[in-house]
Amino acid sequence: MKFTPSETGIVGIGGCIGSIARYQLNEWVSSLPGTFMVNVLGCVAIGILMYESIYFGAFSRNTRLMLGAGMIGSFTTFSAFATQTFEAGPVLGSIFISANIICGLLGVLFGRYFILGVRSTWNL
Repeated sequence: MKFTPSETGIVGIGGCIGSIARYQLNEWVSSLPGTFMVNVLGCVAIGILMYESIYFGAFSRNTRLMLGAGMIGSFTTFSAFATQTFEAGPVLGSIFISANIICGLLGVLFGRYFILGVRSTWNL
């Protein structure tokens, strides 16, 4: 594994943007719904980013690092998910876990099919 300062900086810039977006969303939407929202939005975004990158080569490595590892990685957060699940109690916590997993997977799937639809509509 090689340390590359320029790539580290790119991830840091994306992380700064994502963490600010996360903070702002938490100011508008309360605890459990806010975490759920960022997790689902993050899954949709990563679905679009990765599908475009893997199948169409649309993004450079640096763009994938900034958006994926940096921005989306800092926008979504497992630590808040884990803490809020524990604090919600067994019943609501179980619902919260299930909803995040199911909607997260559906979000990635939606992101992939969204990109396919956009590409076919715009002949990209």
